[in-house]
Amino acid sequence: MMERKEVEQALLTETANEKRILTFAALLAKASGSDVIVVGGSAIEVYTRGGYTSGDIDLTGDRRKIHPVLKAWEFKDEGRLWTHKDWKVAVEVVGAQYNGSLFRTSLIETPYGPVRVAAIEDLLIKRLAEAKHWKVKKALDEAAILWAATADRIDYSYLEEQAKRYDVVDILSDFRLRVNSQS
Repeated sequence: MMERKEVEQALLTETANEKRILTFAALLAKASGSDVIVVGGSAIEVYTRGGYTSGDIDLTGDRRKIHPVLKAWEFKDEGRLWTHKDWKVAVEVVGAQYNGSLFRTSLIETPYGPVRVAAIEDLLIKRLAEAKHWKVKKALDEAAILWAATADRIDYSYLEEQAKRYDVVDILSDFRLRVNSQS
């Protein structure tokens, strides 16, 4: 397992938060032997190169493998979050499985190994679902920031397919009109 000091040094060399997310995820995947995927706000932060800030690192992976590594690296278990005050890192392992198209995730190379990041379309649809079904007001703003940074990489047929699955076809239509009129 990678030693705590090695992880600390790797994190200290990265000043851009989105690169710290990728570095940390790569090191955690390597140390835990778990397939780690960066999801949620952390993935949006990576795709927008810091245009959106998450505040924590959201991951999917095998908790039985990941939690012992976090403990060895002196993270504090605070329920759903694991925090390391010295490194200014908070990690949430949101589940064991990625809830989307693994095929559509992005594989990003880092100096510490490859890292998978959630599919742009899955991130967009989940934000639209949060806005519609759970009335999360900031979700549409987060989707708009992601859209602006990645519109040229979106698979629109897959996006429409997922919109049907999550019952957000109506909000997707309105959302697209709004963001396209702002461009």
